[in-house]
Amino acid sequence: MARLLALIVAITAFTVPTFDTAANAAPDHYNPRPGVTFNSPLGSEGTKRAIFHKIMRSINSSPRGSEIKIFTWNFLTRDGTDALLRAQRRGVEVRLIMASSNNRVFVNRPFRRLRHGLRVGNRHRHRTSWARTCRGSCRGSGGVAHSKFFLFSHVGHVRRVVIQGSANFTLASTNNQWNDAVTETRNIHVWRFASHIFRQASHDKPLRHPFASRSFRRYRLMMFPEGQARDPVRHLLNRVRCHGATNTPSHRTRILITPDVIRRGRGMALARKVRRLWNRGCTIRIGYTVVGIDIAHLLRNPAGRGPVPMKHLVQDFNGDGEFDNYFHLKAMTIVGNVGGNRSGYVVLNGSANWSGLAGASDENLGIYWKKHLTLRYQQHLDYWLTHFPASKTVQTTSGRAVVNSEPGQLLFGTGKHAVYEDGTPYSTTGVNPYAHVSMD
Repeated sequence: MARLLALIVAITAFTVPTFDTAANAAPDHYNPRPGVTFNSPLGSEGTKRAIFHKIMRSINSSPRGSEIKIFTWNFLTRDGTDALLRAQRRGVEVRLIMASSNNRVFVNRPFRRLRHGLRVGNRHRHRTSWARTCRGSCRGSGGVAHSKFFLFSHVGHVRRVVIQGSANFTLASTNNQWNDAVTETRNIHVWRFASHIFRQASHDKPLRHPFASRSFRRYRLMMFPEGQARDPVRHLLNRVRCHGATNTPSHRTRILITPDVIRRGRGMALARKVRRLWNRGCTIRIGYTVVGIDIAHLLRNPAGRGPVPMKHLVQDFNGDGEFDNYFHLKAMTIVGNVGGNRSGYVVLNGSANWSGLAGASDENLGIYWKKHLTLRYQQHLDYWLTHFPASKTVQTTSGRAVVNSEPGQLLFGTGKHAVYEDGTPYSTTGVNPYAHVSMD
């Protein structure tokens, strides 16, 4: 883990240019709109930094007397540090929570400068700002502090802005990952729920019942750790019926799944449910970054209806055998017979991978029963599942022979245990393809 985090720092420090656009200037006059924002590490700076840009402009447009609360698994951006310290100087209360592993095992200079600057800035102000870490889950007894949500009490002319999704407050999230963020504005109930969770997390003490869930108009927000609660992802899949849909051409329910990571016991339980739905006739496509070998064998079993269609959403640009870009969304769309509605539309998003670690960690999830939002996600996932660019063919480099003569093959497992679908080892020398990919 230490080596992996150090590599992330190296990528951010040496391969990512300084954020140098109008979003870095203050004061700004930005009014965030509700809805989903996607980014891609491919394309223009605007495309790469769409989510980062929204967060930066929201910080720079927070007026005196307002509050900013950020929960991010990793904070690693000097431009973010500059913006938050400027906000404090103009009278904004700034508070940030991050996983301690991202400061404990290496020197995270942007975070340390933010923590020190906020502490010094408090000497001349009545409003107390801070930056803190949680060693494990902030609200649970294990796992990690893995949530990714941003709260702004007042941005421009818009009050109570809540942004949640898969993006950390890092530049790696813009240059090396595909991410999503859903913004809600002017809803006091959403604001109070998210603020309550943030306040609990700030104490870094295990709760007896950490799982929290609130229903709003046509959607629900949930916060892990799971505790003794039933898995909300599995519960949603249990409400799916594969036939009788009136809003799909085939009348079969269509499910697109991009969970990033599918591993361990929780991942296997969800994979078994997906496999059953596939055998019952649902139209399913899965895009993944990491999948356990046992889970991959279950999903790709030729029995029954045959293998579930899957695609490996990673890129190795320089041919060194290590993945550089990867799909980081933890999203799922369902269009069809779901929840008792034969023409249902529902999308799930958030920070939680399909893994056992996610069940024990601080995570944010949203389930939205909204047609327009679901179709936006479906269009986005469809595009990348169809047009995701292949990695370069990896040749022998620096004496390391890497088996990758057919880009686009499915890859199961991680590290030196990574193998192709037919069982062939990925590397003849043990190179870790996921060296640049963290558990975020």
